Amino acid sequence: MKTPVNKEYVNPVGKSVPRIDGRGKVTGQTKYAFDLSFPNMLIGKMLRSPHPHARIISMDTSKAEKLPGVRAVITAQDTYNIKFGSNEYFFPHTVDQMAIESEKVRYVGDELGAVAAVDEETALEALKLIDVQYEILPAVFETQEAMKPGAPQIHEALNNIAVILPVNFGNPDRALKEADYIREDRFYAPAAHHAAMETHVGVGQWEMFSDKITLWSSSQAPFKCREALAKTLKMDLNSVRVIKMPVGGGFGGKLEMLPMDFAACLLSKKAGGLPVKICYNREEEFLASRRKHGMIYKLRSGVKKDGTLVAITGEVIADGGAYCSYGPTVMAAAIMRIFMVYKIQHFRITGYRVYTNTPISGAMRGFGGVQAGFAIESHMDMLAEGIGMDPVEFRLKNITTPNMVTVNQMKLTTNGLRECIEKAVEASGWKNKRGKQQNLCRGIGIGIAADVMGSKMYKSHESAGSIVKVEEDGSVYLFTGAADTGQGSDTALSQIAAHELGVSFSRIKCKSGDTEITPFDTGSFASRVTFISGNATLCAARDAKRQILEIVAQERNLAPDALDIVAEQVVRKAEGSVLMNFDKALELCYSFNYGRQIIGRGSYNPKTTPIDFRTGEGNVSGSYGFEAQIAEVEVNKETGDVKLLKMWDAHDIGKAINPQSVEGQIEGSLTMGIGYTFLENLHFDNKGRPANGNFTAYRLPRTVGAPPVETILVETDDPDGPFGAKGMGEASLLPTSAAIANAIYDAIGVRLKELPFTPDKIIRALKEKEQLLTAKAGL
Repeated sequence: MKTPVNKEYVNPVGKSVPRIDGRGKVTGQTKYAFDLSFPNMLIGKMLRSPHPHARIISMDTSKAEKLPGVRAVITAQDTYNIKFGSNEYFFPHTVDQMAIESEKVRYVGDELGAVAAVDEETALEALKLIDVQYEILPAVFETQEAMKPGAPQIHEALNNIAVILPVNFGNPDRALKEADYIREDRFYAPAAHHAAMETHVGVGQWEMFSDKITLWSSSQAPFKCREALAKTLKMDLNSVRVIKMPVGGGFGGKLEMLPMDFAACLLSKKAGGLPVKICYNREEEFLASRRKHGMIYKLRSGVKKDGTLVAITGEVIADGGAYCSYGPTVMAAAIMRIFMVYKIQHFRITGYRVYTNTPISGAMRGFGGVQAGFAIESHMDMLAEGIGMDPVEFRLKNITTPNMVTVNQMKLTTNGLRECIEKAVEASGWKNKRGKQQNLCRGIGIGIAADVMGSKMYKSHESAGSIVKVEEDGSVYLFTGAADTGQGSDTALSQIAAHELGVSFSRIKCKSGDTEITPFDTGSFASRVTFISGNATLCAARDAKRQILEIVAQERNLAPDALDIVAEQVVRKAEGSVLMNFDKALELCYSFNYGRQIIGRGSYNPKTTPIDFRTGEGNVSGSYGFEAQIAEVEVNKETGDVKLLKMWDAHDIGKAINPQSVEGQIEGSLTMGIGYTFLENLHFDNKGRPANGNFTAYRLPRTVGAPPVETILVETDDPDGPFGAKGMGEASLLPTSAAIANAIYDAIGVRLKELPFTPDKIIRALKEKEQLLTAKAGL
């Protein structure tokens, strides 16, 4: 079809259009949940346990209730004692947390009540007046101690192991006997925190006459919040409304309901329907939200002399903290992602998700892949070295290929991993740098790592819905349940709608994440929004276009499928001749003769099969986005300081809907990976409390000193993605630690197997290397 000329029209998809929420954010006009204010609004505060493990013997709230300015006090008696959790579909026994604990507390910060008062000062004073009597119980803070027989029992799980997940394929024991080289390694990745700029905030209001709840929240998944609220408070779904406010950073930390959300609603009910706001301070955020799983990752693998990877075995131990949260599926993702990267037929890794009396581990950007990526990609470099093979050549020999079905039945359609590796290698000058840059005082090295991310979670359905409403004045309203958490999904989805409808991006107005007025969407996580919600938006825009073209076709006595809307004009497909412009077509639709309202509807559920956790089989994602990352470092051998000289990230993104946003996601994700590699380590004191739970003590990466990053977009045009796009919000975080670890080894010849890489660890590793060399020389 010949495209009609319209000089004012710019094709939205593939263009770096400005973020539709950008102006409000940079001018300070955007209203976040913290900024909400309603008449007579109360301030809520949570009552927390000062003990890591204790039984609740009694609680007296009478003095708090009598304090002037206090409007409501709640305890477990104000709830139905219904547990909530995030793995009820496959691991129902891991639904283990109460909105308000009634019998036992399991970490310092566990919630056992809440108050609402006219101001924060009064609410805090009321908390001090609540008298709680405890029976102190023994506590355990380390996973390997918690797993021992006789350790304090946190829940009913035997040896505090919430879930054991064995993943077995082939015959790894027999395959290892055929290997020419076998090595075994142990890696440790510590707990870390999301450290979003915005802490958790919820404003709840219980409408007393209608018996309905409204929760204004900084949630990544408002429909999941609605479901949890309704179930836990014994309400119908249509009696609960969750409104997602603009989110000041989520990274997985705002994916789940927290007790504060239930408390805000229950306090409002007890206060006669007055709205109640609960806002965590920074210390509460570190203590009582969620964190990354600390993880021990053990690997034993074998290879042939020609580089063929023959078998992988191992063990994963994940520190889950006091409750299960997303732990089982995080652990599953940490184990199973290797199938998407490497061709492996013989495999056995068993995962253990362990309870400890520490803050709760949950979903965090990468979903177990960061810890796994560090271990697996470091291990792959060591295997290559063991047979004298270049790590790039080793990877190219063993990586998965397009249209491949893995041993556990993951269907990889488009797969740009080889191209990603080759382009990153070429851009970085790998061949001229690898193994050639050591000197006496400083070492310069280069390292590579690869990884993958899907666009789904491990549950029975992953659907999304969208509505595209076209007004008679030409305005187009997009209603999507997807949650823009700062990544720019409202903009990307608007681009998809505009492109499919054939109109300018400026016409689109987007409303997202309101459970009462937008269609259902599972939420913003697992790099799913562009692929899944984008497909739903594409379908809705296509449906709206179909309705418009049917009326134009009827008016002109033509077949609807002979027409299209291109560059804001209705055209005949065959020759590209213009019948009328878009506005004229709408006049016709809304005219007396037709009177047709244009409301397009779309939904999408990817072609996947849920993981069978008994076998490890399943195709968890409709598409898979691959990447290769290369780091170049300079290491000072005297001080242990590491300087990142440059990083290269080649990313299979299918199709870049908004290239600038894609590059921003890659660079932001990669920067989080740098922080986890060198700085971040959430550690706990002798009571299980975060010892560095504030921004003074918890170290984070900054823009100052950040390395230059060269981003290489590899477009493979996924056949199932909207205009070929894949999800990509997380993958750049996954290989960063391993790429840097491998570069440090190239620079100074020492292997680092424990994050973060601090100067003292590097100095210690250099001394151990020197002692080993001395011992070998017999000196």
